[in-house]
Amino acid sequence: ACDNGIIVDEFGRTSDPAIVAVGDCTNHPCKAAGRRLRLESVQNAIDQAKSAAMALLDIEQAYEAVPWFWSDQYEAKLQIAGVNDGAEEEILRGDPSSGSFSVFYFTGGRLCGADSVNKPADHMAVRRLLTKNVAITQAQAQDEEFNLKSLLQ
Repeated sequence: ACDNGIIVDEFGRTSDPAIVAVGDCTNHPCKAAGRRLRLESVQNAIDQAKSAAMALLDIEQAYEAVPWFWSDQYEAKLQIAGVNDGAEEEILRGDPSSGSFSVFYFTGGRLCGADSVNKPADHMAVRRLLTKNVAITQAQAQDEEFNLKSLLQ
């Protein structure tokens, strides 16, 4: 079955029980987004393949990784964590003119993603916050002095 990609479950299984599919071509359930997604990223393909391989061995290990992406553009390192399309609020952390900042995205008052430019610590903290489903306020996200890792302890 296909709909904006090959429809798979959280184990990479298709509508044909003898076939699994992974990567850019799949439309899979994304726990972090709360809906089905088609992601075109290297990390998605790698992580999804692990779950699909386990499914072929009759071991159910769900693919539930928080989506993340990166791109190096000259001196700028862009890192994205989570799914921010449809976000209701954007909170700026840092000064874009400094070349090092993040934009945190919230939906329903909950963090759903962040884009970081030359802020790897923000990126890693957001990935962990999303993975562990830890709440963060907009005020904490905006305050550069606030240690995001303190929420993970």
